[in-house]
Amino acid sequence: MKTPRIHLLAALAATFMLAVPAAHASEKADVSAGRALVQQHACFTCHAIEGTKVGPSFTDLATKFAAMGEDKAEKALDQDVHAGVQGTPMPPNPTLSQAELDQIADWILSLKK
Repeated sequence: MKTPRIHLLAALAATFMLAVPAAHASEKADVSAGRALVQQHACFTCHAIEGTKVGPSFTDLATKFAAMGEDKAEKALDQDVHAGVQGTPMPPNPTLSQAELDQIADWILSLKK
């Protein structure tokens, strides 16, 4: 009677193999959405992906924030983008939703070298 168990294991394995690419595709879509939001909200006016403009590059920000650990980094980036950074030209962006803030943070963190 081991045959039903083998079928169950095969079905579970197939489900997992289909779920992993779907999750990866979803993650890529979120990262792309973050870049689109950065572009839409004119963040490239002051920030470049590489090199300094008015503000630090997105790759420098990614390295700095990623050193905090993933959860802390995302929360800190969300806070800085939402509230702005006092003492710098970084303005607040209070109209962004939490989902949009998370997408922007995910995109920035994806640039870590």
